[in-house]
Amino acid sequence: MFKLSLFFLFTYSLAVFGQSDSSQSEAEIEKNIGLIQKKLTVLKNKLNSAYGQEQLIITKLEEQDKAISTVSKQVDISTQLLNDITNQIETIQTDIISNTKSIEEQKDQIVKLLKLQVYINHDKTLRMLLANQKSASNITTKHQIKYLQNKLYNLIKEVAEKIAQLKTLKQDQVVLQEKENQHKIELTNQQSQLLNQRKQRLVTLKQLKTEIAKHETESENLNKDQMRLQELLDEIQVLLSDLPKDLGLNKPFKQLKGLMKKPVDGSYIRSFNSKRSENTRWNGVVIKADLGQSIQAIAYGRVAFADWLRGFGMLIILDHQDGYMSLYGFNESINVEVGDWVNERQIIASIGNSGTIATPAVYFEVRKDAKPLNPKSWVK
Repeated sequence: MFKLSLFFLFTYSLAVFGQSDSSQSEAEIEKNIGLIQKKLTVLKNKLNSAYGQEQLIITKLEEQDKAISTVSKQVDISTQLLNDITNQIETIQTDIISNTKSIEEQKDQIVKLLKLQVYINHDKTLRMLLANQKSASNITTKHQIKYLQNKLYNLIKEVAEKIAQLKTLKQDQVVLQEKENQHKIELTNQQSQLLNQRKQRLVTLKQLKTEIAKHETESENLNKDQMRLQELLDEIQVLLSDLPKDLGLNKPFKQLKGLMKKPVDGSYIRSFNSKRSENTRWNGVVIKADLGQSIQAIAYGRVAFADWLRGFGMLIILDHQDGYMSLYGFNESINVEVGDWVNERQIIASIGNSGTIATPAVYFEVRKDAKPLNPKSWVK
């Protein structure tokens, strides 16, 4: 997904602003992105590590969250495809109604013209008039008759063509309706699979909490989650320093303070710095929303992390340059990869309850130099 887009944006930045952090080629940038992905995978595995039964459950939970993410994306694709087919069927249905009405109207005109033709052929006065070759009325009348005949011919031809079109439209409608039925069955199966995986995940999550409780308190566990995230962010800052910067025509992140929209429409259920457990506090906010609802990037930036992290589930970290980052956790599905450039309000994930949360929500943070800031001060 990254590929040429990053290189062209970087090249454009050089042309417009005449500056950059390096003179890396497209191949070098892609190579660096690949190295970053490998290093982050190694670090993530290290951060997610545990011992004995706990490690088995952690691995199982990660696999389930990733499986749910995959099926969730399939459901989204199938839903969109089904919507497209439904729209096509509605368009065809409108065309069928329009063509049928037009055919009926033209048939009425044909009937009237045929009646007029019969009248002309049987009217004695008109035939006498036409017999007088030198009469001006005769010439005019002949032209009128020819016009009527041409009109009748064209109408019959148009009706024949529209009848053929109508037949094709109806055939297309049948094919699309069959496709629609097949996709409905497929979508129903995917949704059923997704529901079963969510149920299994809740069982695994309960097992994990029971296992952790055997040897550490909730506060100790949450502290470890925060330490894992902090270590990840510190490493990301180091890794990203080797990549070229590029804002293009976008404003610096700090100038957007208070102007950006929340990543999702929903209600705050956890506030910044509020108590999370006995000895821990929230470094971000939790926004409750409907399961599967779209999550949008708050500003232009580059994807620095897009993977599963213990305690935060399917997590996305966006780098907005100048040390600013935004974090989106607990996602059900992820639509971006490390290295992708994303625009403001671009859909990057969907609401879920991955990680250690049971309620569908997004965990949202804003950071400067890896230090947490109050997200509510940055978004409206």
